[in-house]
Amino acid sequence: MGYQDDWMMRQISVLSHYVAKLVFGKSAVKYELGASDMLSETDQLHLVLDRLIREHKICEAEDMLFENLSLDDRYVELAMDFYQKLNGMTDSELEESNFSRDEVYDGYIEILTRLGIPVEQFVQ
Repeated sequence: MGYQDDWMMRQISVLSHYVAKLVFGKSAVKYELGASDMLSETDQLHLVLDRLIREHKICEAEDMLFENLSLDDRYVELAMDFYQKLNGMTDSELEESNFSRDEVYDGYIEILTRLGIPVEQFVQ
């Protein structure tokens, strides 16, 4: 891993912490399936995104995330969880999925911007 990728990982981590504090008043956010027997639309999307990540179809997963954009808190948690999972992947895992660390960063900034979360200080 090069210096640029290491810097990018730290930026994504700091951004995740910032958004968790700003939106949820917590230091971290992890998407958890709802407690009811019925899966919400967001829960179902979460399961599909996780499967696509495991299948190395990150581009398809990210497209699906953007196509299902919603302004509710559960969706924000889902989006944050998605990009945090990608950020936790190694560079070789991302490459195997035809994705890059820069794309993780850019996608995260884009989705947060579309959700109306102020991230100007994180834009390169």
